[in-house]
Amino acid sequence: MGKRVLFIIDQIKTGGAEKILLEYDKYLLSHGYKTKIFVLYNDNDNERYEYGCRANTSNIIVKTIQQFKLYWKLRTVINNYKPDVLFSFLERSNILASWLPTTAIKVVTVHNILSIQYKKLHPILFRIMKKVIRTCYSRVPILIAVSNSIKCDLMKKYNLAGDNIIVVTNKTDPFKIEIASNEPIFEFEWDHNAKYLINIGRFCHQKAQWKVIKTIKYLKTNYPELNMKGIIMGDGELKSALYKYRAKLHLEDEIIIMPYQKNPYKFIKKSDIFLLPSYFEGCPIVLSEVIALGIPFVGSKPAVPIDYFCSDISEWNNATFEITNFSDFDYNIDSETKEIGEKVIKQLSTLSSVSGTRQWNESNNKEKQFDEYTKLIED
Repeated sequence: MGKRVLFIIDQIKTGGAEKILLEYDKYLLSHGYKTKIFVLYNDNDNERYEYGCRANTSNIIVKTIQQFKLYWKLRTVINNYKPDVLFSFLERSNILASWLPTTAIKVVTVHNILSIQYKKLHPILFRIMKKVIRTCYSRVPILIAVSNSIKCDLMKKYNLAGDNIIVVTNKTDPFKIEIASNEPIFEFEWDHNAKYLINIGRFCHQKAQWKVIKTIKYLKTNYPELNMKGIIMGDGELKSALYKYRAKLHLEDEIIIMPYQKNPYKFIKKSDIFLLPSYFEGCPIVLSEVIALGIPFVGSKPAVPIDYFCSDISEWNNATFEITNFSDFDYNIDSETKEIGEKVIKQLSTLSSVSGTRQWNESNNKEKQFDEYTKLIED
């Protein structure tokens, strides 16, 4: 009989961590393991999952009460299910998992550079969070960091020894997405005389999609011969703000804002370049997919792991830019916008991000990633 694995995650939405959990769950089931998924907060009913609370809240008192309820509910689930492995994703789940009394092997996964993720917290809250993370993460036997940048951040900023931190980068399924990428596009009429810049991600502050819109404005003004157009795919709380920002810059005819698609790969494959201006990332799955499809890209330094370039700093610098503007939805074509625009122009002509990531891409295989996970819990 295969081991029992209990997955714990904050929410099931459209993020990379959620995608990895669901795909790894399928992998384990196909290899004879038994699994259960516990979701801390959820607004949707799915009989496949065990739920903690109905919805998340910003009220600090309610949130504290919820944490105690979640802790005791998880203890009940563990006592009944008796897992051999506790596998958690995202910080709230990781913190809860680290304190749960159980004989199960504990594996926590960290998907973002935490010192940047929590940078906007009040200084007192930041110090409390730092101490909580350091205490909790030093208690677990296996901590998976999805990039070397995250491991370095945990060791330098959170004073973790690093003995329990193992780097396993996020991979994809190149064969599957290559087949899907060849499907025709019916959703809108593709302009074959234009260059397309694409971005895919949740519409939130972290992803900074307004910088995509501003970059296209810069390119249309300074390189009109390119006939640059844009696709921004996703959903989230900043959806209406992005529509307004696009209208303010008079780019309604040049930029398509569309919801998540079942097959995003056909849009990536037909596009000329991918832009990832996020304030922070861990090891973004969408970038693994872009690399697998051989599309050049430009991204912020905190969003693009140097792992993709096998630690070649010069190649990494060619495809990344420094974040110097932290203002949301501003209209100034500043030095950062110019740097992004010029990096886009350079990547379109040299494709250096494609050649620079070729070595890493040779091992870009989700099956290998999950084999590494499984080896950790078996060993």
